[in-house]
Amino acid sequence: MISNTLKSWIDCRRISSLLLLTGLASLSGCHQLTTDQRLNAYAESGGKSAPMFMTSKEIRAMEARSYIRVLRRTLSNSVFFANDKGMQGSVKLRMKLSRQGDVLLCEAQSTDPGAPPDFANLVTDVCWSEIWSTIPEDLQSPADGSLEIIAPLIAKDDVSPISDYSLTRRKAGLESRFFWDNVLARHSINAFGSAHFDFTANAKGQVTRCDVTLEKSYSRPESFHPDTALQKALAAQCLQLDLQHMPGFQVGESGVINRSVFVKYFPWKNHVGKHQEKAQATDKKEPAPLNTSKERT
Repeated sequence: MISNTLKSWIDCRRISSLLLLTGLASLSGCHQLTTDQRLNAYAESGGKSAPMFMTSKEIRAMEARSYIRVLRRTLSNSVFFANDKGMQGSVKLRMKLSRQGDVLLCEAQSTDPGAPPDFANLVTDVCWSEIWSTIPEDLQSPADGSLEIIAPLIAKDDVSPISDYSLTRRKAGLESRFFWDNVLARHSINAFGSAHFDFTANAKGQVTRCDVTLEKSYSRPESFHPDTALQKALAAQCLQLDLQHMPGFQVGESGVINRSVFVKYFPWKNHVGKHQEKAQATDKKEPAPLNTSKERT
């Protein structure tokens, strides 16, 4: 299980249930609470009850806290589902987002000497595989509107059984990664969308039919552009795949398998899986010192 202790400059303290009820149940109690108490009361309610008399400053602060909370939860869940080998360890993820939420930087450094190197690579790939919404005003750097954060991530042993839902989601994620590595990663796609592969394969893993459609990204629907040439190229590559190497590949008694796989694509996802290239480049030059003057921890 991934235990995410993402730290940010935002104070995520929580208040007691009694204070929550006092702050939200009565008009007189609400406006007497401090700003932090009112915002924490909103967080405690799971977003079901908004504090009364919110100022524009408090609204911005609430949006900032919500943004960090979603980012922390998304990273944690994504690493959990991608970690099918059950690797354990801890890393420090440094990431930078543009004002629009585009990923500009992802660097994961192991903080556990006993952790496998692949775990840091996995976290880096997860970071490059996400799309974020526009950064709230209170989190934007005054210089360029960007956001730099440090996200400590810890994966430790958990004997709890994984639910069927989690297993299904993990399988879908691993299949999507297989198609990314073996099909879409060969293209420099400077667009936002989702490739839908609908295919049939035999017991030997040979693809006998593959229909590909390109669909809008729910995160950036306005940035989708139909690309017939790309669609045909993906379909042709799909027919050349050996699905015996795809995680979880299994054929039933019929001797064939009919499946659908969805693969998101966007410009910065081209960084996924480029660890070897980065390592080779690092060996050729001295590492430059990091400028941490704009980091928020």
